[in-house]
Amino acid sequence: MCEVTITFPMPSNNEGTEAPYWLIIDPFKMLQPSVDDVAVMISGPFFSREEAEGHLDARRYAFSDRACVYCHSGHASTVYRKAWREAWAQHVTAEEA
Repeated sequence: MCEVTITFPMPSNNEGTEAPYWLIIDPFKMLQPSVDDVAVMISGPFFSREEAEGHLDARRYAFSDRACVYCHSGHASTVYRKAWREAWAQHVTAEEA
């Protein structure tokens, strides 16, 4: 098994969500969407609202007018939740020092 390590700055605002990440949701096709249709409507993950909004602004031509940035919790992912909690503890410790 190969491991991938991703380093990103802690977002300044987690929007009240544990282990947050942000998605761009573009609900352009909602009558009876298939799984494929739903997957195409989601871009991300992004690790801050600013990053997601910057991507959406830079590529607005690729999205419908209804596209928006949405904060979602990675709490259901044991690996992501554990990594987030460890990083948050280090962040808080560093701020206290």
